[in-house]
Amino acid sequence: MAKLHMLKSIIDTINTSFILQTEGSLIVIDGGFGGEADYLYPYLKELGGKVDGWFFTHLHTDHICAALEIFKKPDIEIKKCYFNFPSDEFLNQPDFMQDTDHTTKITYRSVDLKTLLMSRTENVIVQPGDTYEFDGFEVSVLLVGDEKLARDVNDTSVVYRITVNGKTLLFFGDLGVSGGKQLLEKVPPELLRADYVQMAHHGQKGVTRDVYEAIKPENCFWCTPSWLWDNIGPGGYDTGDFLTVVTRGWMSEMGCVKKHYLMTEGTHVIEL
Repeated sequence: MAKLHMLKSIIDTINTSFILQTEGSLIVIDGGFGGEADYLYPYLKELGGKVDGWFFTHLHTDHICAALEIFKKPDIEIKKCYFNFPSDEFLNQPDFMQDTDHTTKITYRSVDLKTLLMSRTENVIVQPGDTYEFDGFEVSVLLVGDEKLARDVNDTSVVYRITVNGKTLLFFGDLGVSGGKQLLEKVPPELLRADYVQMAHHGQKGVTRDVYEAIKPENCFWCTPSWLWDNIGPGGYDTGDFLTVVTRGWMSEMGCVKKHYLMTEGTHVIEL
């Protein structure tokens, strides 16, 4: 039996952290902010402390920094890391569409992470079309967001397709509008159909509705804190600057979704 662990946030913020476990293999997807390592580390220890593959979607602090902390722990075995991060030239663009402070942090973390990766494990630079076999499941790379078309780091996200026990799961990271357009143009429709989907960019300002219509998921993973789920702003419900409620409306109108897994409800362990 395969199990997918969708981990809660212990610091009440955006957090993308998944573990896929079978009898013979265990992989991690992203992991969250550095503060989430206080939960992820003992969780991995409880599952045996051996990671066959650590898959990163993209180079943002809320996806990579828990890994930075855990990679410093000698009692966690990590066999391989899988990623395709944007170039330093992209990150250091003077007109990069992120605020200066955040850009600086990303660049620093890029160097820090690469140093740790080189010292701890074998690195695999993923490419579209790659497939990696594990015990009981496989991970395929559908897309590496083209940095030449990207507006920010989110659009350089890698899209992973996991097939396990006849079920298909898609992980988008923070893929945005440009990345979603690339996905529809480059990936055959039959590879986009999936039983489970991780909602892009925490369910707000991610891919457009037509991407979800191509997927037709029955289950949605919302890596979304309560304040983002309800788009809490100065006036309360749905008065903030986010589009989560709009995305929720899309999924309801499509009529194919049977279950929503909400990070706000705590950690979910899903048998596949």
